[in-house]
Amino acid sequence: MRAVAIAEDRTLQPIEAAEHALGSNEVRVDVAFCGICGSDIHLRHSAAVPAGSVMGHEFSGTVAEVGESVEGFRAGDRVAVYPFAPCGECPNCRRGDQHVCTQAAVSGLGMGMNPGAYAESVVAQGSMLLRLPDGLSFEHGALIEPLAVAIHGVAIGEAQPGDACAVIGAGPIGVMTALALRARGIDRLVVVERNEQRRERMRSFGLQSIGLDDVHMGVVAALDGEPPDIVFECAGNPAAPALATELVRSRGIVVLLGVLEEPVAISQLVLMIKEAQMRASFAYTRQDFEDAAGLLAQGRVPANDLITATAALERAQEMFERLESPATADVKILLTPSSVTA
Repeated sequence: MRAVAIAEDRTLQPIEAAEHALGSNEVRVDVAFCGICGSDIHLRHSAAVPAGSVMGHEFSGTVAEVGESVEGFRAGDRVAVYPFAPCGECPNCRRGDQHVCTQAAVSGLGMGMNPGAYAESVVAQGSMLLRLPDGLSFEHGALIEPLAVAIHGVAIGEAQPGDACAVIGAGPIGVMTALALRARGIDRLVVVERNEQRRERMRSFGLQSIGLDDVHMGVVAALDGEPPDIVFECAGNPAAPALATELVRSRGIVVLLGVLEEPVAISQLVLMIKEAQMRASFAYTRQDFEDAAGLLAQGRVPANDLITATAALERAQEMFERLESPATADVKILLTPSSVTA
């Protein structure tokens, strides 16, 4: 089958990949669309994902084949895929925190151990499947996973209607977080973004967005003269966590959603003086995943406007470079095994 893998030079190259045999508890899903995730952009350059790996975990498709032990699904079902299967036995799973299962890498798709959905088909455990709601397109189904990330971050921050919130970064997760906040009834909201094209896109969604010039005063002005109760760091920039601690109000909450591999400098003194809390958000629960599907099916998130390009699978390298450009205005680019034009 056709797929795209990380080459030795860390570029993404089309390959012919063998289809993996199906276990009794597994299904084969023919991929319709797979989103390019910010973590994919990061991991493409990381030694944590070896050359030859097929990435891709934000996807929708059609069940093509079902293992004998899988119940509730059959060939032809339209699905999205929760991209890992909790082990149920590690300490985190036993506490009820299955989304941070210590064995997630073993079952996870597209993270280096198991092939992902930058391919014509992918093998997943039957427990990973989520039936797409009626009326939800395959394109919009590929947005379920990144929206679930945002929904989980909002929950980590305990954001409630009436709270003043700031989002740093208007990349895919920043956009999703802002929209998830609004869907939760939070309208005192400002997005900080250095890229003017992305700021304009946020404004097109009806959201306030400002640049980095006089950012401290700008955020306060946008929130009716008050600093934010909660700041969501979604930029993945080394300077962003420190900025978040500066912006948040005393006894406020900073939620880290941006992916950074290297250590960053944060003023412990600023956190202490403010008695602010810093929390991290990773992945999402199964309920977050289902909630994301519901929001999309209800039309409460402008899905069409989030998908800024769709490209054939073989154009993955080009699309990654497009997203990595500092001047990009793209939010979410979808790859598909079908031949389409971006």
